[in-house]
Amino acid sequence: MSYIVAYIKFPLSDKTYPVSCFRSDLAVNDRVIVRRIDGSLCDVIVTELQYLNWDCRAKIECKTSESSIDDNDQIILPNNSPMAIGMVTADVFIANLKERGWIPIRPRQNLYKAMVVNTNNTQTAYIFSRRNGIDIQLLPTASEKKPRAFSPYQGSLTEGRVVRHYLAYTSFNLFEGVIRFSNSFLQNEPNLDQYFVPVGCKDKRNDKLKAMGNSTGRIRDEMDDIYDACSSGDGGDAYLGDGVWITPGGGHYQK
Repeated sequence: MSYIVAYIKFPLSDKTYPVSCFRSDLAVNDRVIVRRIDGSLCDVIVTELQYLNWDCRAKIECKTSESSIDDNDQIILPNNSPMAIGMVTADVFIANLKERGWIPIRPRQNLYKAMVVNTNNTQTAYIFSRRNGIDIQLLPTASEKKPRAFSPYQGSLTEGRVVRHYLAYTSFNLFEGVIRFSNSFLQNEPNLDQYFVPVGCKDKRNDKLKAMGNSTGRIRDEMDDIYDACSSGDGGDAYLGDGVWITPGGGHYQK
């Protein structure tokens, strides 16, 4: 999955195409090198950046300025390509929390990929990482003793103060937002209300997918581009994420 999805276009073309992006330092109009599904490398322009958490197969390898051209006019990638920069994956996010002193514990449900806990002067906070989101729970601190690493989660999400955020369609980087929550919590800030306003959307479909029931030819053409971006190239259905599949004809279904 790619939390950040970049829409790109080729020079001298107005058509855009979604690709996976694993760096947070890009901006609209940046030139980047993209590896297409067939393995070829292309120098393209970023037209839009969205938080979608889609499973695009084509991906950004690096900025054009980080690449070079050999004597045969072939693109040469830097040694550390594809380059991942910033808070762009759940693994990087959880590792960052651990560096800040958050303690990993074992979730009781397969729904969660990872879970960490910490305490401040008055409360205990749990952060749950899901495939398409992050949950936060606050409870009064019952003991001065911190939880043991990798101990099982003993609580219930029906207790305390809980918020469920979704990665898709956030207006800011949710990983970075929860790191800000960590800073506020560990600094014993009394008002954490801003972090308990749910953000994002459970439904990963964009407006074009939702409109497929009354689609026009133009919308169907655009959906074909999203299918091409997410498919493996074998002609089968393409996985968008969280149970949503796109068919070669531009339709979609959930399972």
